[in-house]
Amino acid sequence: MSTNAFQWDNGNRQHAIYDHPERSNTQDEIESLFDDPAFVVALDPKHSADEERFNAVARSNQNRILFVVYVVRDGYIRPISCRPANQNERNEYGQVSSKEEAKTPDRAESLGDEE
Repeated sequence: MSTNAFQWDNGNRQHAIYDHPERSNTQDEIESLFDDPAFVVALDPKHSADEERFNAVARSNQNRILFVVYVVRDGYIRPISCRPANQNERNEYGQVSSKEEAKTPDRAESLGDEE
């Protein structure tokens, strides 16, 4: 479960979830992206005239790699849209994800030799 605070209303829920049923997005799955330790985020200056908008790629709780657009408004994460990541986005995520996995000790190493 996410420890982040999210802002949902009819507008962003409609656009991120209901306008594209073929994407199979759910509110829970979109929120789960922000718990991924390999979350890749970048500012989107082209769409940040009124407020900073961010693009991110992460693995969801359904094991899908998704691209999410969001803003942070009044301290809340407000998802705007979400779709499956394209090949370039998946590749970028894979580079960060493999570095994150390298930081995690192997279970056998962390438990030590139990023989």
